[in-house]
Amino acid sequence: MFFFEGILHRTASGEKIGFISKPGLGSNMMIAGITGALIALVWFSQRAHFELDAITTTSEVMEVNSDTTSDGKVVYELTLRWIDQDGNTHVTVPRVKANSYDVPVGAELDIKFDPNDPSDVRIETAEGPWSIPLMILLGSFMSFLLGWLLRGRPAFQ
Repeated sequence: MFFFEGILHRTASGEKIGFISKPGLGSNMMIAGITGALIALVWFSQRAHFELDAITTTSEVMEVNSDTTSDGKVVYELTLRWIDQDGNTHVTVPRVKANSYDVPVGAELDIKFDPNDPSDVRIETAEGPWSIPLMILLGSFMSFLLGWLLRGRPAFQ
């Protein structure tokens, strides 16, 4: 009940507290923190589903194509050849382009793939699969905590 005062932008007496006031801003930051945490938890569960089913293997880089993003950064798209657990050879272009994929043709990279969908290939990175959802979760926690501190305790009569 106390939490939704930020959504309604009113105090217990019915007086408007405003979006930019400390209690209103704090409550809205708490809502943003909870929303971000839900997004991170869904991302964790989807990534965990892939990680539990995925098989790790080594691939060979067949081709490296570079592209420039709208902000001028160079990203690389790799064409990989790898062999699955049944001995079938696959040539795949991973879905993700990145600036860290600047590797020479013929290099070997560790990849993970979904055995039920061999086109779902992910390159193992130094950051690991959990870095982005973990950053979102930590940012959400900080937003919630700062919002809670800004909001203070509502004075209800």
